[in-house]
Order: sequence, then structure tokens, then C-alpha cells
Amino acid sequence: MPSLLQGIQGFAGASGVGVMCLTALFFGASVFATNLPALADFIAVSTTWSGIVTIPILVVAYVVGVLAIAVVEGVTSAGIVELDVLQGLAAQRFSQLEQEAEILSGSVIGFLLLGAAAFLNVWAYPGWARTLMICAAASFVTAIGAWRISRVKHEAAARLARRTSSQSRREVDRDAV
Repeated sequence: MPSLLQGIQGFAGASGVGVMCLTALFFGASVFATNLPALADFIAVSTTWSGIVTIPILVVAYVVGVLAIAVVEGVTSAGIVELDVLQGLAAQRFSQLEQEAEILSGSVIGFLLLGAAAFLNVWAYPGWARTLMICAAASFVTAIGAWRISRVKHEAAARLARRTSSQSRREVDRDAV
């Protein structure tokens, strides 16, 4: 069972991924709805607006983040790991590696959306074309890096589980003799 800190980290990670995705969607939509940034600015200065929508926006961001994580994890799943032998520090380390890998996986969607938004903004701000293209390319490269690091962390967690499982089997075999 995850600790309270791991639960908070999981919520914060998924919410962060969701906020990144929602921000990218906002930037992308602002290309087509040119009054969207002015409207957002007008709404944001309202004192009651922030009090009313903070929690719903955070919940939406969390759900979007969980969906982004699920999409990438579903497409690139590495398989099932046997967890019944993980205890103590090994279980905590396994949970940490898996959680980090899932957050990185979800951030792939966020970075791809940010890159697409930067690319779309080339048409809205042609004077910034070079800068926006560099930002788009950097976002795409970062997405690839995040995906690769997430795979490395999943593999490390699987190795930890296999190593712990084989050590546990040896101990059971030794105790049986």
C-alpha cells in the first residue's frame, strides 16, 4: 500500500501532467480563437473566479493527467511484474520508480501538445517563427527523452522485482533444505 507521501506525489504528478496538457491546449486554441488570451486575462482578474474554479480546474487537470499517463502506458506497456515478494525498502523503491516512470510517460503527451501548440502559433505570430519552431523542436525532443527515460525507469523497477523475487526463492529453497 502506498504511503501518504507517495499518494500526494502521485496526485501532484498527474495534476502537473494535466496542467501541462491543458496549457498546451490553451496555447493551441488561442491560434484559432484570437480573443481567448484576452478573455482568460479578463476572467483571471476577477476575485471570485479563482475561488470558485480552483478545485474544479485541479480535478480536471488531474483527470487529464491520469488519461495522458494511461494512454502512453497502455501503448508502451512492458508487461506484468510479480509484486508479492516486494517488501520494505525494495517495495518503496519499486513504487517510486514506477511512479516516476508513469509521470514521465504522461508528460510525453504534454510535451507533444506543447510542441504542436508552438508550431501552430507560427501562423499567428509570423515574426516569432524561428523561435517558435525551435521551441516546437525542443518540445518534441523532450517528449522523446521523457519517453525513453520512462522506459528505463520501468525496466529498472522490473529488474528490482526480479532480483528480489529470485533472492526470495533462494531463501525459501534454503529454508526447505
